[in-house]
Amino acid sequence: MTNNEETPENCVLCKPENEFHIIDKTSDHAPLGFMGLGLAATMLGLMGSGFFADATMVVSMSIFLGGFAQVFAGIEGWKKGDVFGATAFSAFGLFWFSFAFILMSTGIAEGVLGAASAASVGFYLLIWGIVSLVLLLVTFKIGIKAIIVVFIALTLTFFLNAAANLGIGVGSLAGYVTLILGISALYTSLALVANSVFGKTIAPL
Repeated sequence: MTNNEETPENCVLCKPENEFHIIDKTSDHAPLGFMGLGLAATMLGLMGSGFFADATMVVSMSIFLGGFAQVFAGIEGWKKGDVFGATAFSAFGLFWFSFAFILMSTGIAEGVLGAASAASVGFYLLIWGIVSLVLLLVTFKIGIKAIIVVFIALTLTFFLNAAANLGIGVGSLAGYVTLILGISALYTSLALVANSVFGKTIAPL
């Protein structure tokens, strides 16, 4: 060992009195995540409820809002040590990317992969519903009512859309519940922003 090497005994920065504390001044990541979820789910709900038939806007929202916005929020949650936010936003952001690919696969990759069958989409959504249900149970520990409502609507959205694809008649109920999911997520996002800016509760959560 040379004299230039530092050991815990002679390392100045290793001493407790010289510890550095980093103050996190970055903004809350949750509003962006809920905004992405809200916009994508609202457009999907409008289509599922029969307000329009084409999926162009749904695919666009799924990629750029449901996908990118939630993944970005998840990465910021990871940096802040928010295990729930990092996992939920990142996972559901990637869900929207995969969902958009499924919607586009008929025109882009049908000749190579084949279009997704209703049954495969049904089981795909069923698995996501189970994941969402577990996360819903966790939200009761978090205790924020608006987030609980979002995850109740999210879980119902997955299960109802799974049922529709598996041939269980739910009518347009799945579309309306998806629309409720979008609106509740948008409310949560905008409430978080308003409360943060005004420094007090403007919109209850």
